[in-house]
Amino acid sequence: MNQLKKFQGIELTKDIRCSLNAILEASTNQEVGELLSEILSLASSSGTIPLKAITLAKSLNPSSELLDKLNTSLEGTKLVYETIKPQLVAVDQESYQQRITRLKLKQEERKYAKLTKNLDKATSDDATLKSMMYAASVGANMVVAPISIGVLMYFFSGKLFEFVIPGYRPEPGKIDIKGVIAGVLSGVLMLFIEMILFVIRNHEMDRFMTKKAKEQKDVNPFGYDPKKAERTFEG
Repeated sequence: MNQLKKFQGIELTKDIRCSLNAILEASTNQEVGELLSEILSLASSSGTIPLKAITLAKSLNPSSELLDKLNTSLEGTKLVYETIKPQLVAVDQESYQQRITRLKLKQEERKYAKLTKNLDKATSDDATLKSMMYAASVGANMVVAPISIGVLMYFFSGKLFEFVIPGYRPEPGKIDIKGVIAGVLSGVLMLFIEMILFVIRNHEMDRFMTKKAKEQKDVNPFGYDPKKAERTFEG
């Protein structure tokens, strides 16, 4: 495992110490000089002087002779690094396993999303709407059709009975009972006809959907059907 290192400064040699002391003696800035002197005393015990001390020494505007002497003493100096030992942190095994599981699930989710990004994921609201409209139209048709044919037969039954029954005449100002009966029977008959047609339509639709489901059983999410492919590419 690679060790972590932290930069400390440069090795404090005898020449560097002499150059810095000479600059301190010639300095007129007391505040900066005290700070540099403190850093130099700490560096003497550790054997390493930070680059900040060199920057402070140059900020004292030493003479060109002292500055050249300092630059000369810095040539060939060694950089000092401090090795940082990584601290081992105790890991809860249960929390670690839970985190690994979550990361695996996220990775699988990203792979799935990448594989299915070209699929149409939009919810088909039109299919639901069409289904509701179909059910409403069938219900309305089963109500309206018997009523319509019943009313029609009520007004038409008088002429029909006059043709079938000689001498038949409905009494003026009274309800034609025979017409009502004919209208009700016609409405009931039409209701049975509509129910039969409804059953036939549902049967045909179920048969079509079952056949379609069987055809699409082997189709993968990308629309590839092995059976159709065999028919297409057979020589």
